[in-house]
Amino acid sequence: MKRIQRIIGVILVLLPLLIKAELKEIPFTLDDRDRIIRTEQKVESVKTEMTTRFQAVDQRFEAMDKRFDQLFNFLWAIVGIFTAMMISVFGFAFWDRKLSLAPLKKEDQRIVAVLVDFAKTQPKLSEILKNAGLL
Repeated sequence: MKRIQRIIGVILVLLPLLIKAELKEIPFTLDDRDRIIRTEQKVESVKTEMTTRFQAVDQRFEAMDKRFDQLFNFLWAIVGIFTAMMISVFGFAFWDRKLSLAPLKKEDQRIVAVLVDFAKTQPKLSEILKNAGLL
Protein backbone atom coordinates (compact mmCIF):
# COMPACT_ATOMS: atom_id res chain seq x y z
CA MET A 1 0.00 0.00 0.00
CA LYS A 2 2.82 2.33 0.76
CA ARG A 3 4.03 1.77 -2.71
CA ILE A 4 0.72 2.86 -4.19
CA GLN A 5 0.73 5.90 -1.94
CA ARG A 6 4.19 6.85 -3.18
CA ILE A 7 3.12 6.51 -6.82
CA ILE A 8 0.02 8.62 -6.17
CA GLY A 9 2.15 11.16 -4.31
CA VAL A 10 4.63 11.40 -7.18
CA ILE A 11 1.78 11.77 -9.63
CA LEU A 12 0.20 14.49 -7.49
CA VAL A 13 3.50 16.34 -7.34
CA LEU A 14 4.13 16.00 -11.09
CA LEU A 15 0.50 16.69 -12.07
CA PRO A 16 0.81 20.49 -11.87
CA LEU A 17 3.91 20.31 -14.08
CA LEU A 18 2.05 18.24 -16.65
CA ILE A 19 -0.89 20.65 -16.65
CA LYS A 20 1.45 23.61 -17.01
CA ALA A 21 3.08 21.91 -19.99
CA GLU A 22 -0.27 21.63 -21.74
CA LEU A 23 -1.33 25.17 -20.91
CA LYS A 24 1.97 26.69 -21.88
CA GLU A 25 1.27 29.51 -24.35
CA ILE A 26 3.42 30.17 -27.32
CA PRO A 27 4.67 33.69 -26.96
CA PHE A 28 3.66 36.13 -29.73
CA THR A 29 6.72 38.24 -30.42
CA LEU A 30 7.20 41.52 -32.24
CA ASP A 31 8.90 39.63 -35.07
CA ASP A 32 5.74 37.61 -35.56
CA ARG A 33 3.67 40.79 -35.66
CA ASP A 34 6.08 42.33 -38.17
CA ARG A 35 5.88 39.21 -40.35
CA ILE A 36 2.08 39.39 -40.35
CA ILE A 37 2.18 43.08 -41.25
CA ARG A 38 4.63 42.41 -44.12
CA THR A 39 2.43 39.56 -45.36
CA GLU A 40 -0.64 41.79 -45.30
CA GLN A 41 1.26 44.48 -47.21
CA LYS A 42 2.34 41.96 -49.84
CA VAL A 43 -1.24 40.70 -50.19
CA GLU A 44 -2.49 44.28 -50.59
CA SER A 45 0.19 45.05 -53.20
CA VAL A 46 -0.77 41.90 -55.13
CA LYS A 47 -4.44 42.95 -54.93
CA THR A 48 -3.70 46.43 -56.26
CA GLU A 49 -1.51 45.03 -59.02
CA MET A 50 -4.25 42.61 -60.04
CA THR A 51 -6.87 45.35 -60.08
CA THR A 52 -4.66 47.57 -62.25
CA ARG A 53 -4.05 44.69 -64.64
CA PHE A 54 -7.76 43.90 -64.80
CA GLN A 55 -8.49 47.55 -65.49
CA ALA A 56 -5.89 47.54 -68.26
CA VAL A 57 -7.47 44.43 -69.78
CA ASP A 58 -10.92 46.04 -69.51
CA GLN A 59 -9.63 49.14 -71.27
CA ARG A 60 -8.18 46.98 -74.04
CA PHE A 61 -11.51 45.20 -74.48
CA GLU A 62 -13.32 48.53 -74.61
CA ALA A 63 -10.86 49.78 -77.22
CA MET A 64 -11.39 46.63 -79.28
CA ASP A 65 -15.17 47.06 -79.00
CA LYS A 66 -14.85 50.62 -80.28
CA ARG A 67 -12.69 49.43 -83.17
CA PHE A 68 -15.21 46.72 -84.06
CA ASP A 69 -18.00 49.29 -83.97
CA GLN A 70 -16.00 51.54 -86.28
CA LEU A 71 -15.34 48.60 -88.60
CA PHE A 72 -19.02 47.66 -88.72
CA ASN A 73 -19.99 51.28 -89.40
CA PHE A 74 -17.42 51.39 -92.20
CA LEU A 75 -18.77 48.14 -93.67
CA TRP A 76 -22.34 49.48 -93.53
CA ALA A 77 -21.16 52.62 -95.33
CA ILE A 78 -19.52 50.48 -98.03
CA VAL A 79 -22.71 48.41 -98.41
CA GLY A 80 -24.75 51.61 -98.69
CA ILE A 81 -22.42 53.07 -101.31
CA PHE A 82 -22.43 49.84 -103.31
CA THR A 83 -26.22 49.64 -103.17
CA ALA A 84 -26.58 53.26 -104.30
CA MET A 85 -24.15 52.64 -107.16
CA MET A 86 -26.02 49.56 -108.32
CA ILE A 87 -29.39 51.31 -108.16
CA SER A 88 -28.05 54.28 -110.09
CA VAL A 89 -26.45 52.04 -112.76
CA PHE A 90 -29.65 50.04 -113.27
CA GLY A 91 -31.73 53.21 -113.25
CA PHE A 92 -29.48 54.82 -115.81
CA ALA A 93 -29.57 51.70 -117.98
CA PHE A 94 -33.39 51.57 -117.99
CA TRP A 95 -33.71 55.32 -118.55
CA ASP A 96 -31.18 55.24 -121.37
CA ARG A 97 -32.87 52.27 -123.02
CA LYS A 98 -36.26 53.93 -122.81
CA LEU A 99 -34.83 57.20 -124.11
CA SER A 100 -32.93 55.58 -126.96
CA LEU A 101 -35.86 53.36 -128.06
CA ALA A 102 -38.44 56.18 -128.20
CA PRO A 103 -37.18 57.63 -131.54
CA LEU A 104 -37.01 54.13 -133.01
CA LYS A 105 -40.65 53.47 -132.12
CA LYS A 106 -41.69 56.70 -133.82
CA GLU A 107 -39.64 55.78 -136.87
CA ASP A 108 -41.14 52.28 -136.90
CA GLN A 109 -44.64 53.76 -136.77
CA ARG A 110 -43.83 56.05 -139.71
CA ILE A 111 -42.44 53.14 -141.72
CA VAL A 112 -45.55 51.07 -141.00
CA ALA A 113 -47.76 54.01 -142.04
CA VAL A 114 -45.83 54.36 -145.29
CA LEU A 115 -46.10 50.64 -145.95
CA VAL A 116 -49.85 50.69 -145.27
CA ASP A 117 -50.26 53.57 -147.76
CA PHE A 118 -48.17 51.74 -150.32
CA ALA A 119 -50.15 48.50 -149.67
CA LYS A 120 -53.29 50.24 -150.90
CA THR A 121 -51.80 50.24 -154.39
CA GLN A 122 -49.99 46.90 -154.15
CA PRO A 123 -52.20 43.89 -153.39
CA LYS A 124 -49.28 41.56 -152.74
CA LEU A 125 -47.85 43.90 -150.07
CA SER A 126 -51.33 44.26 -148.58
CA GLU A 127 -51.53 40.49 -148.19
CA ILE A 128 -48.09 40.34 -146.54
CA LEU A 129 -49.02 43.08 -144.04
CA LYS A 130 -52.31 41.27 -143.23
CA ASN A 131 -50.39 38.09 -142.51
CA ALA A 132 -47.99 40.05 -140.28
CA GLY A 133 -50.91 41.65 -138.40
CA LEU A 134 -50.02 45.18 -139.35
CA LEU A 135 -53.24 45.89 -141.28
